[in-house]
Order: sequence, then C-alpha cells, then structure tokens
Amino acid sequence: MPYYLLLSRSITHAQRMSRTLERAGITARFFRPPMGLTDRGCSYAVRVGEGNFPQAMDRLRREGLMPMRVFYAGSDGAFSEIKQL
Repeated sequence: MPYYLLLSRSITHAQRMSRTLERAGITARFFRPPMGLTDRGCSYAVRVGEGNFPQAMDRLRREGLMPMRVFYAGSDGAFSEIKQL
C-alpha cells in the first residue's frame, strides 16, 4: 500500500507531528527512516497513508510543524522525494 514518509529533524519534532496528526484522526506513526533517505543521524520519519496526505500536510502547515523532506513510497516499495509542497 502506498504511503508518505515525512522526515523530521529530531525525535521531538517527529513526536509533535505524530501527536498533531493523531489528534486530527490521521494515523501517523514515527520511527527511524530507512537507510539512504537521510544523512542526518538524528532524523526520524512519520508515516502517513496516501489517502490522508493532503489533510496531514494541511494540518502540519497550520501548526507550524512542516517536515524537512517528504518521500513517497509507491506500491513497488521505491522511494521518490516530493519537491513541491
């Protein structure tokens, strides 16, 4: 199932993003990102389902919790970075 990974600069930022989205009814778990998606050792990722992505980004934008980078994981499992948010 396709999904988005929202990369954060720290575990605290990822926790805040996850809590904000969960309060909005959007399932959003945080974890360490897969190797190769970041060169920062302290980065974390928040996973958001494909269908919830627009609402998730809107909520994060309103709360001032934008991710550092965003990746889309297609049904083939390959990641592609989303440049325009």
